[in-house]
Amino acid sequence: MSALRDEIRAILREELAALRAEDGPVVETVRIGSSGDLNRFVADLIARAEEPDFSARLKAGQIRFELAATPSYAARAIVSSAPRPTGPTLDKKLVTETDIAALGPGTLRLAKHSRLTPLARDEARRKGIRIERIET
Repeated sequence: MSALRDEIRAILREELAALRAEDGPVVETVRIGSSGDLNRFVADLIARAEEPDFSARLKAGQIRFELAATPSYAARAIVSSAPRPTGPTLDKKLVTETDIAALGPGTLRLAKHSRLTPLARDEARRKGIRIERIET
C-alpha cells in the first residue's frame, strides 16, 4: 500500500511541477510539527534526490520549500506572551484533559515545550481557562 502511495505522490509531483514550470519556481509547503514530521521530510528529500533532475532544480532555485502556517484554531486557544505572576504553572511534556479538569477558571501557564491533547484544549475552552506559554 505504501509503495502505491509513493508512486502516486511521485506522479502528482511530476504533474504539478510540469503545471507550475511556466509560473516560476515550485514552492512546496511543508508542515513540520514534530521530530517525526522532520524525519519524514528528510527521508522524502533523500528519496527525491534519486530523481534525475531534482538536485539540479533544487540548486537552481526552481524548487523551494516553505513552512505551513500554524492552524488558526491553535491561535485561539494558546496565547504566547510575557509570563504573568498569577495562575498555576504546569511543566509537563503532555497536558491531558485530567490535568485541565483539576483546575478552576483563570490562566494556566505552560512551558513552551508542553503539548496539549485535543481533549485538554477543549476542556480548557469549556472551563474558560486561558493558556499562556512561558519560557522555562
